[in-house]
Amino acid sequence: MYKLLVVEDEKSIAYGIANSIEWEKWGFVISGVCSNGIEALEQIKKDKPHVVLSDIRMPEMDGVELMQHLNQHYPEIKIIILSGYNDFEYLQMSIKNRVMEYLLKPTDLDEFEVTFRKIKERLDEEGKKELEERELKSSYEESKSLKLRRKYNALIKGYGYHEEEMEEEFFRQGEKWYGVVMIHLEVPGTKDKNAFYQDQMKVEKILNERASKDGINGTYIWNFEEKITGILSTGVEPLEEELYSYAKQMAESVLGESGISIYAGISNFYTDFQMLPQCYEQAKCCVSQKIYSEGKNLVMTYKEIQEADFDYYAVSFDTGQILKEIMEQEENKAEDILDGIFSEFKGKMILDYDYINRLGLELLFNLSRALLRYGVRLEKVMKKLDCTYTGIYSLKSLKEKKEFLSRILREVSREMAGMRGEWRSQSSLAQKIKEIVDEEYDSNQISLEYVGAKVHKNSAYISKIFKNEFGCNFSDYIITKRLEKSRELLADPGRKIYEISQELGWADVSNYIKLFKKKYGISPKEYRNILQPEGGSGEKDNDNE
Repeated sequence: MYKLLVVEDEKSIAYGIANSIEWEKWGFVISGVCSNGIEALEQIKKDKPHVVLSDIRMPEMDGVELMQHLNQHYPEIKIIILSGYNDFEYLQMSIKNRVMEYLLKPTDLDEFEVTFRKIKERLDEEGKKELEERELKSSYEESKSLKLRRKYNALIKGYGYHEEEMEEEFFRQGEKWYGVVMIHLEVPGTKDKNAFYQDQMKVEKILNERASKDGINGTYIWNFEEKITGILSTGVEPLEEELYSYAKQMAESVLGESGISIYAGISNFYTDFQMLPQCYEQAKCCVSQKIYSEGKNLVMTYKEIQEADFDYYAVSFDTGQILKEIMEQEENKAEDILDGIFSEFKGKMILDYDYINRLGLELLFNLSRALLRYGVRLEKVMKKLDCTYTGIYSLKSLKEKKEFLSRILREVSREMAGMRGEWRSQSSLAQKIKEIVDEEYDSNQISLEYVGAKVHKNSAYISKIFKNEFGCNFSDYIITKRLEKSRELLADPGRKIYEISQELGWADVSNYIKLFKKKYGISPKEYRNILQPEGGSGEKDNDNE
């Protein structure tokens, strides 16, 4: 059984989750219930759980602080966020802190079951992998190769080495230039973890056997992120063409001896070996360009990416247009919009290589909010497809990422088709309500009840339909209409401000002045003086006159 800690400040919700679900059937046992992050950390120290299910907003220490602490000090603990706040910033923070799932309240039992069964599978897989790794390491622990991995992992992480020892080793043969290369393997069927590990070891061995060519020396390891990484050194700063030649020779050796194609990302070079952590991130950025490139056996250098002029931050999805096409059952047009965006990224170099993932995530989140107006919950649509918001991150190509979004849009379109008659009826009613308001907004009797009586609906339903259709409250719309009309009337110096107020439905002129100033930043009299700066209206300084 895996231990689950529930962190929720609302006791009824917390104990409802803990006691009303048969957790044992899913492979879990409740290890504790806490009301905030501080209590949770104390509980974690006593009895470290496998999974933490936490709310976002809580007193003393909220869910954001808790997930940050867990990510830093307990990275092995799986985090699930349960929140009523459909907020893109919270979702981004969750992704940054390795949160496995982000569930929105209210969450039904089926969603809980799908989520926790997936987490159990993940924990089972990690447990199996951990056991396999322990068995491998037990026979490999004292080997020279393992010691080398540890040392070079410490270098690219930026800690865990003795500076004096490293300086002696790196500079005993004079000044050198250092950089990092990361290798991506093009291996089909990589779901077999053991087979993929064996392929990595095979490639690592070949690279180390062929590591020195044309003045560039390299040492390759299978690093802490399970990527083959090489630390390169040269006597002088290498030219771009020299790096290309070196990487291509390495790729040819690997392909010839193993049949495996590789893609290499190479960092800039520096004379200070303590820049290796930055070099590692640069190489990681370079190898991630494989998402945008359709070629094989390619080489990418960080200098190329720095010199690229593609303004990808200017590219974004038009959620409103996509929603319009879906509502009108124009799936092909929605697909065309996706194609247009993704085609912008093909063959490009992206310094912020995760931008395409965040772009897709933003589309889904904006779409989720927009669909609520029509009674469609995107989370339930994605559940049918067995996918989540963050699923786009694990996909390895633009084609896969685009298809991920396309599948969701097609399912949303089918969902909307089933509700089309209902929301069209609601839209028609909303337009009728708006027509009444537009004609009678200046009347003292205009209200939800008044309009409801005209269309034979109750006031609560009128309010909901109006807001869903036009995105604003019924009362706010009336106030805006009145204020806009008042600006027209203020242009006539013969009209008193209190007369305009009464004419537009405000019996108390002070309310009118307050609302006007709140919306436009100045009082009605100040606004009138701007329109008629010379001589004014002849009114007294008091706005009430």
